[in-house]
Amino acid sequence: MIDSRAGTCRISSKDAFIGRTGLGAYAEHPETLDYPAFVRQAAAAYALLLRQPGTDRRALSVVGHSEGALTALLLANTVRPRPAGLALLQPQAIRLLDLVALQLHDQIAKATQAGQLTPAQQHAIDAAVDRAVEAVRAHQAVDSDALPAPVAQLFQAMQGVNQRFIDSDDAVYPPAAARRLHPCTRVLLTCGTSDLQVACATTDALTAALSQAHAIGPGRVVLQGVDHNLRDTAHPDRLAEQVLDVVQAFYHQWARG
Repeated sequence: MIDSRAGTCRISSKDAFIGRTGLGAYAEHPETLDYPAFVRQAAAAYALLLRQPGTDRRALSVVGHSEGALTALLLANTVRPRPAGLALLQPQAIRLLDLVALQLHDQIAKATQAGQLTPAQQHAIDAAVDRAVEAVRAHQAVDSDALPAPVAQLFQAMQGVNQRFIDSDDAVYPPAAARRLHPCTRVLLTCGTSDLQVACATTDALTAALSQAHAIGPGRVVLQGVDHNLRDTAHPDRLAEQVLDVVQAFYHQWARG
């Protein structure tokens, strides 16, 4: 999504390859689709916004959510002029397959706590998940027998036609990308305490890398009770007020800068 009002550019990879465009040039060969294609699409949107008459080229800002936040981070390192502001909302902050494994280990632990698995079963499945991650990275067959059926299907879906995309996304270590940011880039990073997909702890290394890159505030903001989709339990049908408040404060600060 692109928004040229007030010189802002909001881009998310979740918006890519949907609607009329679909897979576009990749329709006949989806196995050739890789993660950099999403970054290129975002860069094209950024370039389009730059050409609009009302755009202030010195005050462009990029916002990304989840995997889109990783896209925004990579975009900030490639486009010129560089964005003045970067908002990473509930970002993918570690390698893709490491994040998948972390999420699965958490779900397996909760199933054990609920009495659905024994500790021995938990240990065996956790080990099988780790082996599956290694297999996907090595382009080897995943041992489906050692995994619950839904988990085995998940890993199998990462191979075949999707392998190129998984490889190229998993190759990106977000903190390394963050360390390449231009000094004094204004950055907001959010994480939610009710986010089951991107736990706040997974953003620690990314937060430290932003500091090493001499990014300026507000930095990481922890959103109490907010889930991955930026909602809270009281109002699950709309964005949480906390999210609106921190994003608005970020832009007000940016506008004064």
